[in-house]
Amino acid sequence: MTTTGSLANGEADGTAGSAAPDKRGHRVTISDLARQLQISKASVSYALNGRAGVSDETRQRVLDLAEELGFHPNSAAVALSASRTRTIGIVIARDPTLISTEAFYMRTLVGIEQYLNEVDSSLLLRLTGENGEDLDVLRRWSRQGRVDGFVLFDEHQNDPRIPLLKELGVPCVVVSSNAPDDGVGRLISQPEETVTLLLDHLAELGHRDIAHVSGPFHFIHEQLRVQLLREHAAARGITVRHIEGNYRYDDGADHTRRLLTGPDRPTAVVLGNDLMAVAALRVTAELGIDVPGEVSILAWDDSPLCELAGPGITAVDQQTMERGRAAADLLLRLAGGQQQLHLEAPPGLLRIRTSSGPVI
Repeated sequence: MTTTGSLANGEADGTAGSAAPDKRGHRVTISDLARQLQISKASVSYALNGRAGVSDETRQRVLDLAEELGFHPNSAAVALSASRTRTIGIVIARDPTLISTEAFYMRTLVGIEQYLNEVDSSLLLRLTGENGEDLDVLRRWSRQGRVDGFVLFDEHQNDPRIPLLKELGVPCVVVSSNAPDDGVGRLISQPEETVTLLLDHLAELGHRDIAHVSGPFHFIHEQLRVQLLREHAAARGITVRHIEGNYRYDDGADHTRRLLTGPDRPTAVVLGNDLMAVAALRVTAELGIDVPGEVSILAWDDSPLCELAGPGITAVDQQTMERGRAAADLLLRLAGGQQQLHLEAPPGLLRIRTSSGPVI
């Protein structure tokens, strides 16, 4: 599947920009300048970059309108103007049925696409199986020169994608929870902040025995989350049971049912994403267990599902759309020659709703 911004054929050297929103709240782009002046985006680009190809009169009209609307060339787009394709690639090795229902990916991709539209660039997206097919796509697209770089998700132990892209000489940005000095771009989250926010909230409510149903442990971010939960929970006098899940609705339901019908029921269950948390709520309703009176339910990934559930689910808002924008911005800068490899991701927030309550 290929999604594109507003880049027109033959206009790959355009320079997008950013400005304060206009009177309609719309962020001014190179496309807006071209539309108002009734000229091509290529002509606007030539004028803004001081290149030949337009008359002095046209150049002045472009500059005057850019000043009037508060348009300023985006530095990432200026850098990218020297690159080959103005296209970034994303190859996700996950079951498409899971991707379509998991808010993390959908909201991240929306953020990426919004940003690329602003800088008149494109996204090439492929969903593959989980048996190495993604490596074939990364290798093929790189050798064919179809993209200027890749955004990588779900880093795992000894991840083969990173050495492959380094060998091919193709820039990449890993959306990650760690920051090794491995010579690749990284958008680095700070999971310790969100772990402490969540644990402080539960500790204030009197919880001392909680269960954590994570995603697969081979993901680096899940390993780090388990480690931080264990360390910070112990410092607060909280016991945490860690259970490996797979982010699926049915998996969240099954683990929650076993936890709530077995001995030593926890007073709170924290689930690895919004989908599993909604499944957990369904199970509590089936079992006649009151939320939050008898058990609290929380999620790591906030989404409209958490907000609209009954009761609303307390969740960690990882600001995925903003992270998507930041990852795309960093990749375009790296493709344009920027040397700074690491960028800190926007901080997570805890959205407190009615699914978490005091221990009675």
